[in-house]
Amino acid sequence: MQYKVNPYFRFGAYAMRLLLVSDIHGKVSALERTLRDSGEVDAVLIAGDVSSYTGLGWGDVLNVVSRYCRRRNITAFLVPGNVDPSSMLSAKYEGVNVLHASTATLGRYVIAGVGGGLGFSFLQISRLTDTELAGFVDSLLRKHGGGLAPYSWILLTHTPPYGTRLDIMYTGEHVGSKALRTLIEVRKPLLVVSGHIHESRNVDYLGRTVLVNPGPNYKGFYALAEVNGMKVDVELLRLK
Repeated sequence: MQYKVNPYFRFGAYAMRLLLVSDIHGKVSALERTLRDSGEVDAVLIAGDVSSYTGLGWGDVLNVVSRYCRRRNITAFLVPGNVDPSSMLSAKYEGVNVLHASTATLGRYVIAGVGGGLGFSFLQISRLTDTELAGFVDSLLRKHGGGLAPYSWILLTHTPPYGTRLDIMYTGEHVGSKALRTLIEVRKPLLVVSGHIHESRNVDYLGRTVLVNPGPNYKGFYALAEVNGMKVDVELLRLK
C-alpha cells in the first residue's frame, strides 16, 4: 500500500529515505531480512518493543542494527517500548541512538522520542497512564521544545496518538494517547512513527502531519518513508 501527501511548500532540496520498524520482539531473523530487503536508506527509525516478551534479546537486536548502520555510515533512532528494560536507555551501540523525552538531529530535521506503552509497565512505573506519558511530553518540551518548529521535526513513539487509524484495538476501541495527540496538533511534526497496537498497521493524518504504524516487524511488517521538505511518501511493506 502506498500513501502520498502533496507538498504544501518545501524547505529545500534535502531528501531522505527512512526505514520504519516497530515491535521486533527479539525476532532477529525477521529484522535481518527487513534490513536486507529495504535497500539503501538514510536512517532507521524503530518505534519500540525491541525485546522479546520476556524483556530479553534486545542486545542481539541492537547488535544487528549497529552492524547494519556502521556498514552504511547511517544512524538508527529508537524509543523503548513497554517490554524493553530500563537498561536499554543507557545502552551504547555504535550507530544507534536511544531516545526518551529527548531529541537528536538527522540532517536538517530533529528526531524527538517518547517511549512507553499505555496500560503496561514502563521503567519504574507499574502501569503507564496517559497522565504519566504527558509528563514525558512536558519533559521533552521543557528541554527541547525550542527545536521543534512546525514541520521541521519527526516524532518517534511507541504509543500511538489517540483517535486515529493507528490506535484501534481488535475490539474497535481507541487506546492511544491524548497527550501525544495534543503534542502533534500543537507542535506539528512532519512525520509521526509509532507501534504498540499490532493490529493497527496503517497510515493516517492529523492536519498536515503524516502518522505511520509500520506493523509488528516480528510478523514481517515494515515501512519506507521518502521525506523531502513538506513532502512525505509512505509505503507499507511485508517480507515475502
